[in-house]
Amino acid sequence: MAASTAESMLEKFILISFIIQLSLALYADQVGKFDWNQKYIGKVKYAHFDQSGHTGKRVIVATEKNVLAALNAQSGAILWRQIFEKGVSGNIDELLSYDNDIITISGRGSMIRSWSMATGGLHWETSAQVTLPPTSYKLQLFLSSESKTLVVLMSEQIYAVSLTSGKVKWITNLSNTNAVSYKYMHIDADHTYAIGITDGSHVTVATVNLETGKVTSQDSVAASWITPSTECEVLTTAKFVCFDTRMKHFYSLLLPEGRVFLASTLSDLALHATTTKDVMLAQLQDDTVALRLTPTHHALIRLDAAGAVHLTKDLRQVMVVGTTSAGNTPLVLTLSRSSTDTLKLMAYNLNNDMAVEIEDLINLPSNHGSPEKLFPYTFIRRESGFGYKLLISSEDHSAAFFSQAGDISWVREEALASIVSVEMADLPVSEIQAKFEEEFGSEHDDIVTMFNRRITTQLSELQLYISETLDRFLDNSKLTAYEKKKRALVRDDFNIHKIIVAVTTAGKIFGIDNLSGELVWQTFVPQLIPYQHGDTQTLPLFVMRTTAHFPHPPEYAVLGKHQVTGKGMLYVFSPISGRPLDIGITGIVELDYFVRHAFLLVQHDAHFLRPIILMDPDNKVYVYPPSCEDVLAETASQQYLFSADRDTGVLTGYNIEYSKSSGFVSSPVWTANLPRESQVIAHVVPKMANDHVHSQGRVLGDRSVLYKYLNPNLVVVTTEGKDEQEKSYVNLYLIDVITGQIVFSANHARSTGPVTIVHSENWVVYTYWNQKLRRNEIAALEMYEGKTQSNTTAFSSLAPPPPPIVERQAYILPYIVTAMAATVTEKGITNKHILLALADGGILELPKALLDPRRPINPTAEHRPKVQPKRKWTFWGTWRSSLEQPPAKEEGLIPYMPEISAPKEMIVNYNQSVFNIHGIHSAPAGLESTSLVFAYGLDLYCTRVWPSKMFDVLKDDFDYWLISVVLTALIFSSILLQKMAARKQLNAAWK
Repeated sequence: MAASTAESMLEKFILISFIIQLSLALYADQVGKFDWNQKYIGKVKYAHFDQSGHTGKRVIVATEKNVLAALNAQSGAILWRQIFEKGVSGNIDELLSYDNDIITISGRGSMIRSWSMATGGLHWETSAQVTLPPTSYKLQLFLSSESKTLVVLMSEQIYAVSLTSGKVKWITNLSNTNAVSYKYMHIDADHTYAIGITDGSHVTVATVNLETGKVTSQDSVAASWITPSTECEVLTTAKFVCFDTRMKHFYSLLLPEGRVFLASTLSDLALHATTTKDVMLAQLQDDTVALRLTPTHHALIRLDAAGAVHLTKDLRQVMVVGTTSAGNTPLVLTLSRSSTDTLKLMAYNLNNDMAVEIEDLINLPSNHGSPEKLFPYTFIRRESGFGYKLLISSEDHSAAFFSQAGDISWVREEALASIVSVEMADLPVSEIQAKFEEEFGSEHDDIVTMFNRRITTQLSELQLYISETLDRFLDNSKLTAYEKKKRALVRDDFNIHKIIVAVTTAGKIFGIDNLSGELVWQTFVPQLIPYQHGDTQTLPLFVMRTTAHFPHPPEYAVLGKHQVTGKGMLYVFSPISGRPLDIGITGIVELDYFVRHAFLLVQHDAHFLRPIILMDPDNKVYVYPPSCEDVLAETASQQYLFSADRDTGVLTGYNIEYSKSSGFVSSPVWTANLPRESQVIAHVVPKMANDHVHSQGRVLGDRSVLYKYLNPNLVVVTTEGKDEQEKSYVNLYLIDVITGQIVFSANHARSTGPVTIVHSENWVVYTYWNQKLRRNEIAALEMYEGKTQSNTTAFSSLAPPPPPIVERQAYILPYIVTAMAATVTEKGITNKHILLALADGGILELPKALLDPRRPINPTAEHRPKVQPKRKWTFWGTWRSSLEQPPAKEEGLIPYMPEISAPKEMIVNYNQSVFNIHGIHSAPAGLESTSLVFAYGLDLYCTRVWPSKMFDVLKDDFDYWLISVVLTALIFSSILLQKMAARKQLNAAWK
């Protein structure tokens, strides 16, 4: 009995051992060790202070990134977040509050949702079956608390929704026989008044019954001055006021019985506007409107009972105007610039002749730009006076929260939700390592000078090492934050610590520590705006010089457009500190020409600086900095560039020519026309600049070599269009941009985008949507020269090899992919993995071998992978080999399976979901096994991946103590045995 019990317990122990050894998991202490995750919401459009509990404990915001979120008023942390659909269908048109709920209207008025303020839970949603207005149309909404009804006015329709159930009460089509565009609305107890305009003719007022939705009357009022650009507002006191920006006249109409507009001029109010492009009219409180004449000049206008306008307050040097109420007191708040880093807050009482109720200074650094929107919350203090809380949305997309003291409570850098360009900059070496360059002197020194220099340099290195060691272990508290940060920004032994340089559409540039995610530096470039290509915005980032060329400082440059002139604009800076370089104190270079194309020259000058080549619409070529013109002049005939015009579908290649009289000029060499009528250029993807090719061929199962087609001038161009039967298709072209030769093309019928592409070495991987089979597919193609290599030294497009052998294959991908990239390592020896950002928040790391287009359907002996000996476990837990040797010929290909099945272990961000990712950047580390990955979009995620495992690094669970004890025991044993052997030999010699 005892023996059987012992056997049973032993069997259970062995079974548990098997389970433990076969389990794969992420240990709790590994979470966040090599990665970090940051969540953002985007630039704030609307905000509401939650007053259901303690004063201002939550701020509900809606943003330009289609996000509804609740922020903690004390810390700015996200309490909950709801991400709407992408594009126009998820664009939040308005944010309203009702009772303890938040009402959102999105999709140009077609979708209405009710949310809980406390939890963000969805109460109900309604999709109204209405005709969508134009994208530029501004919805008109009115929430009636008495009837618990929300009324929405669209261009030709008006409908009402119950706020309790979310059901549509009625939908009414407004008569549009005279091309009336209904843009404004007013509601009283029983009726809704929809106000429409007819360009250059009249204004129509349609009266709609609030309960039934029936149109009871339609009246016209002559208004020959009105145009679609006329600024108008409907006041809560049933007045319709307009400002004609052309003639600079005010017009007011009493609703609903008014039949004639009352006119007055801007000069009657002792005001004038030098320009009309900045003029804007906005309602504040009751009979008061705010008129913006310039970005820094506002005026408060009041309408009396007859509709006549009066100037209430002329607000000069005011950038933003907001309105709120404290109890029953309506207040108007203004912000003006007091100093470089200070704003002046003023609050005026509308019921007390604009008396000043609040006057305070607010500290907002200039690197946030000018404030654009003000969301105030005011309250009456128990002692006396008014208190306030402010949420300010600035030019750089940041959201800053202020309390009564005037100091920033918190700031959210929401520009990080709109990153468009990324580079990872190597940190500079330490001062000790930098002195290595000085040890041997120059080649012109004699041996005595070199010897003296080496001795003095090593002594200074020793002195510096001792001082740094003492500072590290004795007293580090006296160092300033800047000194501590500077000492931390030093290259580590494996070059894993880097600075992520991120450029955003807001014109703000960040330096992010890739190990912790902390902001090392940030700088805002005023007037810098991105280039627009369809729905894509770009701000190219150029690495002109890296940190590898000590003592020359690293130098980066961002290219964009000037906001006013539209001409080219460069910002040159250091990636380590973010400070401007070479151009005075601003680092801004305003170009006097429009930039059509730009690229970074491969060659560099004597100071290792690579110039930027820019081309204007007249094909004239410029060099920045101008001091590097000699570098381009030496190789001008060998320089080619190309451009792709999405508007015309024309691709053009150019060659640069140089003459002393006319300078640098580009002349067209080839042209490829992809007709715009049938297809639209969607993507133009060159090879990755930091890609490394380690092997020029692929060994086959018969021991022969299949050489790769490694054309560095190859570009992938994808187009999307519809055929004669109105069925969508996707075309892919591989074009040599030096000669214009189409190396390969493919057509995917009954398919559509969005297409994501990775182009590396001799292969291309891309995804698309198969409309016929209604599934996502991922296709891979590889190009080979054959079993003989045409040129073993360098590839030349002017003397190209024969057309490549193209192997391609497609697979079913059970995921929606939003972005894709390939891992990059120092030498390119490590296996390639494909990184896919998924719509569900995961980042999938897919081995390139799974997408090999040569995967055989019926594998032969040459295809089978090398077979490892099977492990047979004995009773005592040991194993022995039980299989024959692998076949003599094999290539190691995986048999073809149509569907890519990826286990959850391939999700590199485990449960740290990141959403709306539109870019992934990969950079090499000093270790060949390690690739650094940074994914950016609405959220940010940074981590490390090891495509071929950590073959050059000891694992975390390596037993240092055991190996130390064993080595120590072996050393002592060898010493002891040596002494014993010597004594034995001595005793034997005396015998």
